[in-house]
Amino acid sequence: MRHKWLELAPWHSSQDELSEGGDPGGDGKSNGKSETQNVMAQVTLSAKKAPVHSAREVPTFQVDLSPMEDIYRAAGIMVPRKGYTINKVVEMLSSEHIRGLSKEMKRVALLMALDAAGVPIGEVLQDAKLRRDALDSHEAQQRKQVEAEWARKEQENIQIQAELDSVRAHYMARISRNLDGVAREKETFEGWMTLKRQECQSMAEAAELCVEPAVSEPAADASLPNKRPGMASAAVAGAHPV
Repeated sequence: MRHKWLELAPWHSSQDELSEGGDPGGDGKSNGKSETQNVMAQVTLSAKKAPVHSAREVPTFQVDLSPMEDIYRAAGIMVPRKGYTINKVVEMLSSEHIRGLSKEMKRVALLMALDAAGVPIGEVLQDAKLRRDALDSHEAQQRKQVEAEWARKEQENIQIQAELDSVRAHYMARISRNLDGVAREKETFEGWMTLKRQECQSMAEAAELCVEPAVSEPAADASLPNKRPGMASAAVAGAHPV
């Protein structure tokens, strides 16, 4: 019977510490800083009261998934006489002379080989049981530890999410207040612009009434020839006898 074993890397976790000195969404005002400090103080207080580890801690955990031979050795399993363990049988069945045979032919070849070596079948089966029990026991022991670690990590993630939601709600409220303030300022400015246009129009109309219109000179008769002033004077003088 083949078992599937956990393939787990060493459990080393690391957490990035949250920055407490900066204010990425701050507006430079003292009230914004005090609100941020209050929120962070509340988050820190809740973390201290929580039964699980704080997100800022870096706990270490090492799962001991030992090699198979080490597990057998720790369980006190000895190699049978003549070296015919269940693993030896597995190697025999994997050889190029046997692996291509049918299942029934493999059984016949295996029984013949064990009989020729003088190895009882019960001895091989007992070795297989001892090794399987040792692996099952090691798996159960390690599974208990890793499941406890997984549960702790899940609780830690819940706490981190709660802290993140609290900080996010705080900054979203500040953003909302900024947007509302900008909307009010835009409305006020547009109202002032309307009054300004009305004021300019009124002043322009009043200024137009204060200025007299310019009188245009009558145009010269186009039928009269263009004469110089001296010639016109001479003509007038010649018209009257002395």
